[in-house]
Parts: sequence; structure tokens; C-alpha cells
Amino acid sequence: MTAPAARARATPGRAAALPPFEGALTVDLDGQRAKYECLRPGCPHRLEGPVCASDRVKGEDGKPAPRGPAGVAAFVDNVKAYHLSKYHGSTR
Repeated sequence: MTAPAARARATPGRAAALPPFEGALTVDLDGQRAKYECLRPGCPHRLEGPVCASDRVKGEDGKPAPRGPAGVAAFVDNVKAYHLSKYHGSTR
């Protein structure tokens, strides 16, 4: 390896050129719990969730019922579609 190549790898500014993470969507392996944490600077609503399949929410009949894995999946789909468009004016 040449000296300029070694210096280029050791330059601290090179890592800053990589695009940062914009958020962290966490879902457990069983699909029972999920949360989204937005990592964009200045986000007014950094945390969505957490939600859990055992959370009791108002069901279709108006009575409390467990959210279930389908509710957790709906939360994940909603975060992907809703958070970026509402708080950042972007669909990405």
C-alpha cells in the first residue's frame, strides 16, 4: 500500500461523507413488538410507538381487544408511509 492510500483511509473526514441513517425501525422476530425512532436532525416527533401485540385497543365493536400481530404489522406499514411524509415532506 502506498503512503497516500494509507493516509486516505486514516482521514477522519471520509466517514462523514457516507449518508447517515435516517431512522431505526425495530420489530422483534415474532412480530409482537415494534417501534420507530427517527434520527433526522430537528425531527419534531422522534419516536413512533412502541406498540405491542398484547396492547388493548378499541376493537371494531368498541370494546378493548388485543392489537394482535396484524396491528403491529399495520403500525410498521403506517410508519413507512406516514412519518416521512408528515414530518419531513418526503416519501422516502
